[in-house]
Amino acid sequence: MVLACVLGLVAPAVAAVLDAGDFGVRGDGVTDDTPALQRALDAARQKGGTVHLPAGRYLVAGSLTIGPGVVLRGEYVGPAGLNGTILRATGGKGQETGPGCLVLQGGANAVERIAIEYPEQVADGEPVPYPYAITGGPSCRIEDVFLYNAYQGINLDFCHLNLVRNVWGEALRVGIHADHLSDISRIENVHFWPFYTHNRPKLREWVQQHGVAFQFGRSDWQSCTNTFCYGYHTGYRFFTSQAMAGVPGGDGGTTNGSFVGIGADRCVYGIDVENAFAIGVSITNGLFAPFGSWDSRAVLLRKGNTGNLTLTGCNFWAVPDSLVEVQDGSLTLSACNIHEWAVGHQEAPCFRVGGGRLNVSGCTFNQGGYLAELRGERSRVSFTGNTAPAPLTVDNGIGRRAAFQGNSPAVRPAKRQRRANGGRR
Repeated sequence: MVLACVLGLVAPAVAAVLDAGDFGVRGDGVTDDTPALQRALDAARQKGGTVHLPAGRYLVAGSLTIGPGVVLRGEYVGPAGLNGTILRATGGKGQETGPGCLVLQGGANAVERIAIEYPEQVADGEPVPYPYAITGGPSCRIEDVFLYNAYQGINLDFCHLNLVRNVWGEALRVGIHADHLSDISRIENVHFWPFYTHNRPKLREWVQQHGVAFQFGRSDWQSCTNTFCYGYHTGYRFFTSQAMAGVPGGDGGTTNGSFVGIGADRCVYGIDVENAFAIGVSITNGLFAPFGSWDSRAVLLRKGNTGNLTLTGCNFWAVPDSLVEVQDGSLTLSACNIHEWAVGHQEAPCFRVGGGRLNVSGCTFNQGGYLAELRGERSRVSFTGNTAPAPLTVDNGIGRRAAFQGNSPAVRPAKRQRRANGGRR
């Protein structure tokens, strides 16, 4: 010890590990374990330690607060499936707002290896609202979690410097919500799939019509890698959030960041950009098969968007109508593989432009046909260095504001009548 002190190598204190069973937790799935679990978490807060929750089924009829420096650690083993440590959440039934099953407060805390189910969720039909299953805080970690049938999954509002990793499940209304983040948020290895609604047709239809897997308001340098969703209305939604007056860090705004290896399957909108930051959102190596409805889009930039979206090395297929619609803002596709579009409507163009800017370069089209319908007084479009096995045609309503260079074969003009129900409704 003398030598260690001389060298400045004093061993750090070992954080306490508390067994939840020592605080009266039953884990029988029937007894409300909320009070006993909260006692364990409060005790760990005093010591800056970890609460170990052994495998079992724990009824949580209220809400649990995880204080600063506290880790709630179970024995769930992923990916997917209800096993190990399962919290059976019933608190907040019928409410979309308010404290949910787990609330992390104060910073530097974590939830690890926990599964959450809602035993009172409907078997089929319109779902029962609940608050977010997990609400994060600054510098929080949420890892190895299974959200079997949460109405709302994880709320990262004001969760600066968070890490969310290895999450599986099906959140029915919203999977992950990220907003008011002025420092880097990391979301990694998340898989939202119909674990609960697979054999519940009415509930499955509701999720397809209303569900959003990932949504981003104000987030600076958002990092999102290896995420996937299936069967939602919207895979990835970007929107403008409102400022919260008098709240530190409550500036509203939009997202910029890097999204790598993300995917959306059978969604009405794979990427829906209501607004993004002008610095831009970059998506690399994405996979999108948007066949959630007759007029699905892989990418939609809505009217009023002022931001830039760049997709590089992405793959697209199973598109019943147009692949892309640009109403405002700027979209760049580079080195993408576009396998097919207009699967359900042969007269649909691959790209619809009604405003904003579109740049498509070095992309591979695996079919020929109707490439683009170009409209809008301020639209500017460029198709450069793309290849296809057969001619691609363009209905060019913007004249010299559209450029076509180095495409093989050369893009041909084509005048087409847009069908009455072809646009956004």
